[in-house]
Amino acid sequence: MELFASNETVSTLEQASSDRTDVASIAMQIELAWYLRQRDGQRALRLCESAEQALSSLQIDTREQNQTQARIFLIRAESSWLKTDFQNARQQINSALQLFSAIADHQGQADGHWLAAQIETDAGEILRQQQELSMCMEEAELAQDQIRYEIANACMARHKVLRMRDPDEEQWVRHFESLSTQHNQGLSTWVFDFLGVQAGQYSDFATATTQLIRATEAALNSGQITRAIVISANICYSLAGLRDTEGSLKWGQHALQLARPKAWPISLGISLTQMADAFRKIDQLDSAKELLNEALQTLHKVTESRSYIIALRSLADIALAQSEYDNAHSYFKQLQEHPVAQLQQDFQCIALRGQAQALLHLNQSDAALVAAQTALAIADLNNYPDYQIASLCALADIFSTYPDLCKSELNEGKSSLHFLLQAVEIGEKIQDYAISDKLYARIADEYAKLEDFSNAYAYSLLAFSSREKSLNVDIKNSAIAMQLRLQTEKAVSENEHHKAIVEEQQRRATILEQANETLSVLGTIGQEITTQLQLDNIYQVISHHVNALLDATHFSIFLLDSTNSILTLTYGMEAGKRLPQHEFSVDSQIYYSSRCVRERHEILVDNFETVNAAAQLPDTLTMESLLFSPLIVADRIIGVMTMQSPRKYAYQERERLIFRTLCSYSAIALDNAHAYSQLMDARNQLVDQEKMAALGSLVAGVAHEMNTPIGNSLLIASTISERTKTLSNQIENQSLKRTELLDYLNNVKEGSKLILNGLTTAATMLSSFKQVAVDRNTEHKRQFNLRTTCQDIAASIRNRITNSGHELQLLIPDDIEMKSYPGPLGQVVTNMIENALLHAFADRSHGHMIIAAERYGTDQIRLQFSDDGNGISEKNIGHIFEPFFSTRFGQGGSGLGLSISYNIITSILHGQLNVKSKEGEGTCFTMLLPIEAPDMKD
Repeated sequence: MELFASNETVSTLEQASSDRTDVASIAMQIELAWYLRQRDGQRALRLCESAEQALSSLQIDTREQNQTQARIFLIRAESSWLKTDFQNARQQINSALQLFSAIADHQGQADGHWLAAQIETDAGEILRQQQELSMCMEEAELAQDQIRYEIANACMARHKVLRMRDPDEEQWVRHFESLSTQHNQGLSTWVFDFLGVQAGQYSDFATATTQLIRATEAALNSGQITRAIVISANICYSLAGLRDTEGSLKWGQHALQLARPKAWPISLGISLTQMADAFRKIDQLDSAKELLNEALQTLHKVTESRSYIIALRSLADIALAQSEYDNAHSYFKQLQEHPVAQLQQDFQCIALRGQAQALLHLNQSDAALVAAQTALAIADLNNYPDYQIASLCALADIFSTYPDLCKSELNEGKSSLHFLLQAVEIGEKIQDYAISDKLYARIADEYAKLEDFSNAYAYSLLAFSSREKSLNVDIKNSAIAMQLRLQTEKAVSENEHHKAIVEEQQRRATILEQANETLSVLGTIGQEITTQLQLDNIYQVISHHVNALLDATHFSIFLLDSTNSILTLTYGMEAGKRLPQHEFSVDSQIYYSSRCVRERHEILVDNFETVNAAAQLPDTLTMESLLFSPLIVADRIIGVMTMQSPRKYAYQERERLIFRTLCSYSAIALDNAHAYSQLMDARNQLVDQEKMAALGSLVAGVAHEMNTPIGNSLLIASTISERTKTLSNQIENQSLKRTELLDYLNNVKEGSKLILNGLTTAATMLSSFKQVAVDRNTEHKRQFNLRTTCQDIAASIRNRITNSGHELQLLIPDDIEMKSYPGPLGQVVTNMIENALLHAFADRSHGHMIIAAERYGTDQIRLQFSDDGNGISEKNIGHIFEPFFSTRFGQGGSGLGLSISYNIITSILHGQLNVKSKEGEGTCFTMLLPIEAPDMKD
């Protein structure tokens, strides 16, 4: 990620951005927000908020998490800095630096220190600013990022040449001139800005203006709006130095046009100050003072900044020009004592020279002399020729006003003429420096006072020559100014073009953002609609969202019947009231809904007055705008949806697009609901069939089990009957022997015992069958013993188990009492036994099944059904509880047994059902059931 990006890069990112919430999309959002931080700060903050919310739901590695969150902190810090909330900005930067440091992101740390340096600049903390820039350069070196390094280097060089002459200045100039061909707009901004400011320090206003115009273009193209404002204000100053008043005012106005919409205090304060200075130089002092007062009010929260002291200096100059000497002295004194000005020698020279001039007019000669001498010493030390000459002229004014000062031993040999000649000597040593004709004229006057008319005449000629040169310089400057004005107009034109591009990008981005938001909302609504499977729920959800998004005083849904010949109003709302059901033919020539079905496309009526009133449904309000859309699924039309409004022309393209989308989702949901209804009917029928089959199997099993004891009893009873008949005949023939009688009695006794046992067994089995049959056909909650219930279930199916050559074992304690639903529980156990017989022991015998139970905690039991059969394959085990899933369709499997069991366990018995199986090693179903099941709701 670059520190600054071109408008073209931002445009490309805008086009590629989306509202998706994957890691790559969030990274792109944050990159876009970073580049928009000065272009469109509010949107940048919205993007950060959106990304931050998405991050909370994503699983990403620590590095990406820290990088994203740290970058969000920096974007918010920049927003706070621009609003002069320095404390919050510093806190955000510290948070960002901690995250960047934790992952050794040197590029991120460089950006954090860069932003911190800008804050300290505006806060007037010059030493801290230098420290932050140095750390920025160190981190950029570690990141091997030459662009970031040179941007920080140029920024540091710029601030140093503003404060004082630096021994490295010439080396910097050569270095940055070699970088001026770089095509990186972010770096070009600072390189050209440095070269412009450096030239301005030597009063080379032509070079300064040229470089600063290039810097402005680069700043606007790289999104550095604050820099563009400051540089435009400096161009205003440079053009004033070329005496191009018109150009100066134009650039001042340009700076204000950039600054006012942003309302960033420091940027606005700088542009107001420079505009005021331009007015001061053309003697529009009242207008200048008004602008300066606004500037100082704007900068009242940042009185420690350089911007504030520049405004203060201009206000002092105006007070001096308007002969308000007390105010001027006060302002210049504040300027001298300001913490930032104390670190910048040029401001010290200005403040002291201004105090000297004010004190002179306040008749405080000694104080004025000390101030002027101190100003001269500072200017000499730093080799500031302009300030040297200005200070010497101030001293000349003092000695001219108070000639007795020359008599002092301390001032021996000094006079007004002495200082003026020194000023000329300094000016003559400077290449291409134009000594003012007024300075020569003052020297001539001083010589004339001394009656040295020869020198007076010589300096008068120099004054005349200087005036001519000044005129030539003015002409030259006018030509330069004209050339620069052309460049300026070109730059302004290009800036306007860039501004138009940016505005168009922002407009497109806004439209895209709105479209993305709408699509996102519609997507969420679509998910909500299509997840519903009950018609009433679908109608309510659709109606709610249509009314929330659109003007739908009337909203109706018409569905086709199975013959596709009749349309029925299945749901309708008008002004908050439900409409009665209504139906009509698809062939009707009156109703728009019929026409919409026949033509299979959208119908829009913008002005209902122009159509037949008979098209209105009975007992409904008159509407002016009507929109009908077919409900189509896979080329099948299933109905029509309409919304209507009492307003004319209520539905434009946006509303129609939203309604079409909702119709598409609604068609899918309604078709799914119809299919679901059919599926539920089929399922219920199959479930009933499954229950009847299970009951039939139960009856057959019980009948078989009862056949043996009853058959045996019948055989014994028949035998006893025959023996009784034989005995009766022997008695009649008087041929009965004692031994035969005793043998008969023994047989009857033994036979009666066998009959009693057989009938008792049959009665017990019949009782169990009756209980199981009742439980299966009712869902009655009662108290029961788990072991007894499972024994009854096993007895009802034992015949089938035995005939199949398998074995069922019960391992259930006698003391487990439950208050639940034995019928549904019995169906589950039976289903599992049947499932094992069909699947686990397919094509094999000697299978072993176990039903085991134990207490689980204080209020649950764990019931397990296991077998040592074939097991379930890994690919199938995840599907066994799904309806209609079977590996033996057509071989006795319906695919409903385990699905029904799962639903019974979870919904009726309020338990849990899990399965473990490995192919070839058997299967184990584990049920966790509450000892007392909750009552079922109706």
